[in-house]
Amino acid sequence: MNRAAASVLGAAGAVLTAAGVGAELTDAEPRAQLWLGAAAGLVFLAAVLLVRGWEPEALAGRARLLVGAGVGAVLAVFGLWRTTEQAEPRVFLLLAPVLLLFGTAAVTVREAGRSRSAVAAARLRSRLEGQESERRRWARELHDQTLQDLAAVEVRLGGLAATGDPAAVAAGLADARAMVREQIRTLRHLISELRPLALDTLGLPAALRDLAERAADSGVLVRCDVDALPDDTDPTAAASVYRIVQEAVTNALRHAACHEIAVTVSRDGDVLRVHVRDDGIGLAPGDTPGQGRRGMAERADALGARLAWTAPATGGTDVALDVPLSRLVPAA
Repeated sequence: MNRAAASVLGAAGAVLTAAGVGAELTDAEPRAQLWLGAAAGLVFLAAVLLVRGWEPEALAGRARLLVGAGVGAVLAVFGLWRTTEQAEPRVFLLLAPVLLLFGTAAVTVREAGRSRSAVAAARLRSRLEGQESERRRWARELHDQTLQDLAAVEVRLGGLAATGDPAAVAAGLADARAMVREQIRTLRHLISELRPLALDTLGLPAALRDLAERAADSGVLVRCDVDALPDDTDPTAAASVYRIVQEAVTNALRHAACHEIAVTVSRDGDVLRVHVRDDGIGLAPGDTPGQGRRGMAERADALGARLAWTAPATGGTDVALDVPLSRLVPAA
């Protein structure tokens, strides 16, 4: 709300500034230029007070508004000079505060650049940490489960070579086949986590339903309600939405001690609204986002989406993602 009001005030300040410039160029009544410039400067300064935060966009917005305030002040000073008609323009001493405004704007622009660089570096570091964490997880999964079970199959088959009992050989082969089938199932699950086949072949709704079905294998009731999406959904954007939902569901299964998870995806005008709700223990006070949540936030930023974690009055956690539909459909 504050930024919307700041935008309105900024537009009003621009109109007043343009009127003040017009008064200067047309040699209009000096008092008109004085009051137009002063009003523009005050409106811009009021807008500066409404822009909160220290992110790069907020800093850059304040810098632009400060420049506008400085221009309005310059117009006011020249209008005052023309009004007083002094031979020695001592009134120009009033330009000192104007220079201060421009200096403040310059410092703000510099800080915005530094903040933007810091944010970019933090995102890159988070991305690299996420990649390394994912590699470690896959290495652990393959070593602790798949590799160990395959080694057990090898030992089982090696033991069969030493026996001459056909019944024992047949039973051993049956056990080995069952172990191989289990590993095939495990590998299919791991591959599906890497890149769900349904996402490429059937689209995002089918992939989310498949995710819910697989998550339900853990013993938690997982409901999935997904509206139809545009047929030309961008694959990269769809994958980002899928990964955010996947991480939210995984976090609920691992940490929420929940009995039920609800995944809902609906279209509200030109926005896609995604919710992942659970009935678990909820967010702890002062909870620090982990690597998974930081990765979700990074994907949401790349989509130009809004991502929020809330604790509903009924308990549990609600992860809400609002994605502009324009970001889900590739440009023509």
